[in-house]
Amino acid sequence: MARRGRTSIVREVKEALDAIDRIGHSKKLAREKGEHAIHSIKQKENTMSDAQNFAKWVRAEHGVKSLGDLEEKHYQKYMAYLNEKGLSKGHMRNVETSLRFLQEGFKTRSERFEGGSEHFKGFCPEKRIVSYQINENIQNRAYTLQEMDAIKKNCSNEVQNAVDLMYGLGLRVKEAANIQAGHFHKDEDGWRLQIARGAGITKGGRFREIAISNAFNERLSSLLYGKASNERIIKVSPTTIRDGINVACKKAGIEQSNRGTHGFRHAYARNRAEQLMTNSERQMMDRILSNREIGRKADYGINAEKDKQLFANAREKMNLIHSELGHGVNRWELAMRYLKN
Repeated sequence: MARRGRTSIVREVKEALDAIDRIGHSKKLAREKGEHAIHSIKQKENTMSDAQNFAKWVRAEHGVKSLGDLEEKHYQKYMAYLNEKGLSKGHMRNVETSLRFLQEGFKTRSERFEGGSEHFKGFCPEKRIVSYQINENIQNRAYTLQEMDAIKKNCSNEVQNAVDLMYGLGLRVKEAANIQAGHFHKDEDGWRLQIARGAGITKGGRFREIAISNAFNERLSSLLYGKASNERIIKVSPTTIRDGINVACKKAGIEQSNRGTHGFRHAYARNRAEQLMTNSERQMMDRILSNREIGRKADYGINAEKDKQLFANAREKMNLIHSELGHGVNRWELAMRYLKN
């Protein structure tokens, strides 16, 4: 049980999440070390909000005064409470993710400040309560070439340049707005984008490396021309880019359908799949994603040696595209969104 005089449960939440704050550090390296940590400011803000709401609820409804007193039954009752409130499955899945961060953070905090966490058994069940339907709200969010041309005709030169970076390199809008000339390097294999320290640029400050397609070389050279190493390619903010694209879409009569600036990344991913995958590998990817769409394992029914090799090849190229987008490996749920026909 919690000791008298210890900090409040809400304060414990903050200390727990601070204990696994790795903002600005490589998520890839953390994953390789088996660490479960927070890597972005937005992720921490959302997790803090979810975790503190949970802490206040268990304190009010069940008299729990310390995270160390939490049990799985509290987790289950809280999720049932959220379900009764009518929250969406997506929201509830996010809460479950936040509570897993909270559990990991409290373990880390206990080891750091109390000399061990043997007394804390955790409160999250092994399996999530909210089922994940991978085909929920799946849609092709990529802009077509015709739509991109129409958008560019209706926005400023700086926003046009940002569109080219987002489509040509798969960058997020914040990345396109903050990337510098010095992040691009040319070697015997051509141009390469390499961001070793991504704080303030990439999502979560993650490392990013992209082998740039020859088709984008000429456009990239024009964007880099005359710029110093520490000079930003784009001179306007992410907000200005978003606003410019919104206005351009309205002028061109283009329905954004929740695509926003991310639609250019989706177009990049699909274009890269066409560049990298053979027809057979593309057909295998469609087969894999069809399996995932109905809840099967990715390799369900893939038994022949030839098919197993195609599966491995398609997965390798999918992971390369994920890497270029700044995603982790084997993210089939993201492949559903970025690559499914």
